[in-house]
Amino acid sequence: MKQPYNTTIYNTALYMRLSRDDENYGDSVSIETQRTILQQYAKEQGLHVVGEYVDDGWSGTNFERPDFQRMMDDVEAGKVNCIVTKDLSRFGREHVMMDYYLEFLFPEKRVRYIAVAENEDTEKGLSDFVPFKNLFNEWFAKDTSRKVKAAFKAKFATGQRIGAYAPIGYRKHPEIKNKLIIDEETRWIVEKIFDLAIHGRGAASITRILIEEKVPTPGFINFQRDGTFANIYAGAPEEKSYAWTIAQVKSIMKDETYIGHTIHYRETNISFKNKRRVRKPQSEWVRVENTQEPIISEQVFRQVQEQIANRRRKCKDGTTQIFPDW
Repeated sequence: MKQPYNTTIYNTALYMRLSRDDENYGDSVSIETQRTILQQYAKEQGLHVVGEYVDDGWSGTNFERPDFQRMMDDVEAGKVNCIVTKDLSRFGREHVMMDYYLEFLFPEKRVRYIAVAENEDTEKGLSDFVPFKNLFNEWFAKDTSRKVKAAFKAKFATGQRIGAYAPIGYRKHPEIKNKLIIDEETRWIVEKIFDLAIHGRGAASITRILIEEKVPTPGFINFQRDGTFANIYAGAPEEKSYAWTIAQVKSIMKDETYIGHTIHYRETNISFKNKRRVRKPQSEWVRVENTQEPIISEQVFRQVQEQIANRRRKCKDGTTQIFPDW
């Protein structure tokens, strides 16, 4: 019996990606929609699916995505020789890296790549428009990043607070989006830290007291309430729930949130492609006053800041001496 010309068995990875910005476009790019499209395509084409790889909440400009890396490890190990995505942008939104994978790595590893919605298939030969599509996808990511920053700036100017979690002592307003209200169940922790500080305790001493008195950490409180940080606290020993660090205490003592203000732009991404966070100079911070009800009086806060400054003094040789308790 005559064998067909191409008898390659394609051990196929179905790759799905969704960034936070993509969520604005609804079900058309949802993970479930992508999964339905890819499973149906694989079935129709007779592809042998060896696994699904999903990066939910990851930008296409970042190629260090966990499941993307897991998929590429399986390519290196010879477990996968075909990758299918809904479209090119699901694979990535950075044209240099896209060219590297499509023009160099995949041919070298003999990996077939298919973008279903765009009818692009390396086995049949990619169209001449692929480089332009990749450039457009990168431009789209850059344009979206610019729009998101502009939207955040407008929200910040009106006193809104953007963040996944409320700082200890506060909780998110149940009805007003991006608004904090005092959490009567945890405000005492903040008040205790400032009370100890105002009576001369440094961050190291306060940390020891919080641990000794088994005061729950912000992370553990979030775990108890919402189940977040389960990877840290689920099944962990009891002492993990009150394992305060000096850095945490210092951060609270210096945070103007507790006198009702909000500081924006302390950090920023290196670029829309590189999401690594870098500290911005204090001159570029934006301070918005009276964004929420204060827990600590401004007088107490300023006094604590003075005590912090007094614990550091310049030595004759130009170095800074820090008191052991700080």
